[in-house]
Amino acid sequence: MDGAEAKVRRFIAQSSIRTPCRVLDVGCGTGLLLAEILRQWPEAECIVELDFALEMLRQNSLKFRDRRVARLCADAMRLPLAAGSFDVVLCFGILPHLPDQKAALEQLIGVLRPGGALAVGHLAGSRELNAFHSTLEGPVAGDFLPPGEVLSEMLKQAGAARVEVEEDPGWYFVRAEKA
Repeated sequence: MDGAEAKVRRFIAQSSIRTPCRVLDVGCGTGLLLAEILRQWPEAECIVELDFALEMLRQNSLKFRDRRVARLCADAMRLPLAAGSFDVVLCFGILPHLPDQKAALEQLIGVLRPGGALAVGHLAGSRELNAFHSTLEGPVAGDFLPPGEVLSEMLKQAGAARVEVEEDPGWYFVRAEKA
């Protein structure tokens, strides 16, 4: 198992205190988290894979066929989902790429049921990811991940309670529960 697989396994394991029935995977891409979601949460009744790119969702659907998985092409900044409809929302590797992180967090918290969990993760800590992005040109050059403690405050302002932060080089994890 390479480092990314271990981190995905760890991210899913820590994302929810209880086994969720309804899961939203925001910015799912081709399904980086999906195999582990299905493995760790076999009781999940509905898993919504959401991505802005239709081709990513197409690749996702070719890799994973499970009746519990629905795919939705939508913008994470304008979620077309009912308030309070998910037990857990996963946001892995996408937060730096959202243009208004505060508004996005409000959207993500909004689709959680009371007591539900929002988990934000990345394969790198904010300092190393931001340093890397600052060396790039093009669309991701200005995409930055807030330090975990800053994200914690942003989540509390968005209506979250009980925020847990773990950040080290090579690991970024923030989990917040909706009040």
